Amino acid sequence: MPTDTSKVYTPQPPKVRGVIYRAPLGTTVPTDATTPLPAAYLDQGGISDAGIVNSQAREVTKIKDFGGKTIATPQNDYTETLKIVFVESTNLNTLKSVYGDDNVVFTPATATKGAVIRVDHSAAALPESVWITETVQGKSIKRQIVPIGKPITVGDVVQINNDVVKYEVTIEAYEFSNGTDSFFIREYHDDGTPSGGGA
Repeated sequence: MPTDTSKVYTPQPPKVRGVIYRAPLGTTVPTDATTPLPAAYLDQGGISDAGIVNSQAREVTKIKDFGGKTIATPQNDYTETLKIVFVESTNLNTLKSVYGDDNVVFTPATATKGAVIRVDHSAAALPESVWITETVQGKSIKRQIVPIGKPITVGDVVQINNDVVKYEVTIEAYEFSNGTDSFFIREYHDDGTPSGGGA
């Protein structure tokens, strides 16, 4: 049968909102795709055209019988990550996500000096936080929620005269339980069309 194009989703950045948000661990997470985020969720600035890469890895053990045939594949591990390339290298929220909240200090401009951002490169582990991604297609909105996410790698930061400074960050999602459900990442898709056909 032909592809149902109404089920195809081509993500685009929202026009008046950000794409990636971070909030302190324990911040209330949204329960739909459209409710405005509380002020605790800070916009992380622009990301590259590489988009948002969501990777899922399942490790299994192959159990074989005496004849060498696989008879079972019990799963022994599950890992899920988001990879994002941030392109606003002087955005304070971005820098705090990459280097740690306490390692970024901003001093406003004075009559004699410009605004100064001090960034300390530290070996301290980056904190677990709540992460959210938001994309749109027309009226449709997709929101991914990572209740417990931690940056585990930051790619090489290259400074050359024909490209912008970028931060490639991989965020590992940890399992979250709300007492009813357990998940690593939860997605909400809202097609933006109420049953009555109104706007």
